[in-house]
Amino acid sequence: MYKILKLNNMAPEGLDVFGNGDYHLGDEVTAPDAILLRSFNMHEMDIPESVKAIGRAGSGVNNIPIDKLSKLAIPVFNAPGANANAVKELALAAILITARNIHRAIDYVHNLKPSNNLKNDIESAKKQYVGYELPNKTLGVIGLGSIGVKIANAGYDLGMKVLGFDPMITVNNAINLVPGVKKQDALSEILKNVDILTIHIPYKNETKDFISMNEINLMKNTATIINLSREEIVNTDAVIEALENKKLDTYVTDFPNESLIGNPDVLLLPHLGASTKEAEANCAVMVANSIKSYLENGDIINSVNFPDVSLVSDTKHRLTITNLNKPNIVGQFTSLLGKENININDLSHKNFKNIGYTILNLDKSISQKVIEQIQQIDGVIKTNIIS
Repeated sequence: MYKILKLNNMAPEGLDVFGNGDYHLGDEVTAPDAILLRSFNMHEMDIPESVKAIGRAGSGVNNIPIDKLSKLAIPVFNAPGANANAVKELALAAILITARNIHRAIDYVHNLKPSNNLKNDIESAKKQYVGYELPNKTLGVIGLGSIGVKIANAGYDLGMKVLGFDPMITVNNAINLVPGVKKQDALSEILKNVDILTIHIPYKNETKDFISMNEINLMKNTATIINLSREEIVNTDAVIEALENKKLDTYVTDFPNESLIGNPDVLLLPHLGASTKEAEANCAVMVANSIKSYLENGDIINSVNFPDVSLVSDTKHRLTITNLNKPNIVGQFTSLLGKENININDLSHKNFKNIGYTILNLDKSISQKVIEQIQQIDGVIKTNIIS
């Protein structure tokens, strides 16, 4: 039986994936085979030696110590694209709300005092909240992954001019963009022209303060920035300064902090990006399937630190090997298997950064002696027998 430790509540649809009787799930599980989580911060957590996989029911993984787990040969799975529609809809809501000044108008109405001239007061005040319509306005989308593509296409359908920026865009995502979305090679070209900028990139060292004062200074004073990605991607101090000096009109963020609370030009949301029943279910099901496939078959699907590797199982004897990405390392353990008269029915190997991963379907069982010989090969990190 496989044991799964849950560090957060998970959508029941995801837990149902493990419902065949071969799994025990709980909030207090000793020696778990895998860990499931959403927002729990694992950076200070002691990882049990029994853990073979980590699964996050979401896309971002900055709450997980990826480098540490990679060194331990533990794949980390996430759910890319499972919450894309939810984030797209929230971004569209932010676009519509800020374009029509709805956030400021709501604040005004909420602060009204009873008055005999209430209707007249409202009629005279509403001119302060005149907004603009979206057709022919320019939307800039930074990051053209599954979320960014959906937002870019939706913006185009609303009649906006849409500019996209993503030097790492995949072929599939490029194909899914509507032809009217114009991809830009230079970030500055987007910043100079946008009325609304929305950001959808992962947080890592290279993207910290991706939007700071230098970038804001290139933008129109009337522009809006929407950040539904991660707090650290946009420099909060630069935003506050820009708003105070009327260098920026509005900032929308899904990540409130104390310095932004109460600012009338900031629309704060309590991390609602993926907070729909559908997105939570999609994320939980996707990551649960990845965990299950890895534990039962050794397949890697949707990992952030391992290559995607899967292989149809045509035998009862399967060996997986995690190794450093080094020349001729695959040749060494295939030669060793040949010398032991073990035939390889099928093999799949891929590398991701400094990690290599191999699945081998064998024609017979493999002895502990051979496993130990493979483990002694320079660069081999971990082996696993699946039968």
